[in-house]
Amino acid sequence: MSVDRISAGIVPVLPPELERDIFLQAARSYRGVSIRLMLVSSRVKIWMEAFMYKTVVLRGAGHAFLFLYALANRSPEFAKTRVKALCIRPQIPYSLIIQLLTLCSGLESLALWISSTRHAASDSELTNLLSTLPLKFLSLDIMAVISPSHPKPDLQNHPAFIHLTHLDIVNHWVLWTSSLGIEHLPRLTHVAFRFWCRGNVNTALSLILKESPRLRVLILLADSVVLPGARRYLEKEGIRDERVVVMEHTRDADEWEAMERDSEGIWQRAESVVRWRMLTRGRCQLGRGVISSFIAAAGPFDIPPDLQLSP
Repeated sequence: MSVDRISAGIVPVLPPELERDIFLQAARSYRGVSIRLMLVSSRVKIWMEAFMYKTVVLRGAGHAFLFLYALANRSPEFAKTRVKALCIRPQIPYSLIIQLLTLCSGLESLALWISSTRHAASDSELTNLLSTLPLKFLSLDIMAVISPSHPKPDLQNHPAFIHLTHLDIVNHWVLWTSSLGIEHLPRLTHVAFRFWCRGNVNTALSLILKESPRLRVLILLADSVVLPGARRYLEKEGIRDERVVVMEHTRDADEWEAMERDSEGIWQRAESVVRWRMLTRGRCQLGRGVISSFIAAAGPFDIPPDLQLSP
């Protein structure tokens, strides 16, 4: 007797919404059991598939091939409607990347950590494909969209960036060169950079902070070695803006693995810091009728005492 026939005769004891929450919480806590949970019943299978395919982190070439095989055995609409966030690491073959991005045409979040040096002859193919996706969140190695003929692109002229609200660039050297036109992206509200205490970042950061029409959060991710000197560096550069949040950074994949678990990520943590700064400033103004000393001091290292910024 099939599982569906057995489960069809079982009347659920719990309300469907509560039952769904219980299964999803189990899947978030122990992602490896998701496939087993799919065998419980047809309704649980629907819940688990929606959870498993919503955010996918491809951990290697073998994993990517298996994922592509699973999608190829479903209708084209399945990949388009179910896969909303995809993390592509550098070791994934370029030809496989093109197939995956073609199938997952409904992507809203994408991590693309590959360099154009691996596919110099096919830059236009990837660029055109990215431009067709309804992306809102993009994390990338900027070299994926830089061609030898345009080493310093203006991102506002790239169709893939026009509709972004969140942009994360993983190259450490980006702020040393220019702002890349980030300040002209019309819908951008959140941006993150990897941060080294080298080069002159003041020009690029100041331009982005001053000219970005909707920017709410700018994150500087620094590793544990760089972090102690980051405060002195930013103070020397005169970067003091309540939207700037310095956070400890370990691995690029950490954020996406948190997304897989539906856990709080860097964007949410940084938003909490900026919101706290603004609320604190508002209380000081309301209570004293003057701008407090906190406002003058608000900067990249001012955080709520009870908030943990590291992942």
